[in-house]
Amino acid sequence: MEKKQLMEIIAGILVLLATVGTIGAALLYDEHLWGGLRTIELTAQAPERGNWNIQEIHLVRGEPVRIKIRNIDTVSHGFAIPELGISLNGTGEIKPGNVGVIEFTPDKTGDFLFTCTTWCSAQHMQMTGRIIISEK
Repeated sequence: MEKKQLMEIIAGILVLLATVGTIGAALLYDEHLWGGLRTIELTAQAPERGNWNIQEIHLVRGEPVRIKIRNIDTVSHGFAIPELGISLNGTGEIKPGNVGVIEFTPDKTGDFLFTCTTWCSAQHMQMTGRIIISEK
């Protein structure tokens, strides 16, 4: 094997290790940042482009949860669970490419609607899902 080929192989391995290491570090940092709390990853898109990636979320009364809402759309979205009085702070708007985070501990059982709170398309009213909270 020529020295040039060997150097190319070593360079390729180093690039691969650097990439894997960066991704691994990012995942570990995210876990450290969120402290092991149950986290639900929700993505938002207007209904005609995919809607919520999860239509039904099951929770347990008394167990804290974090919902990370990632806007993968080209328009703004919002998030609220009106019957529980839960919504994003401030304007409640999640701009394209951004993430909104809600943390709460469900204190009652039942079937609750979650919804987009920012007009996102002509089918905006269909951008809903269910949160079902049960006893342990």
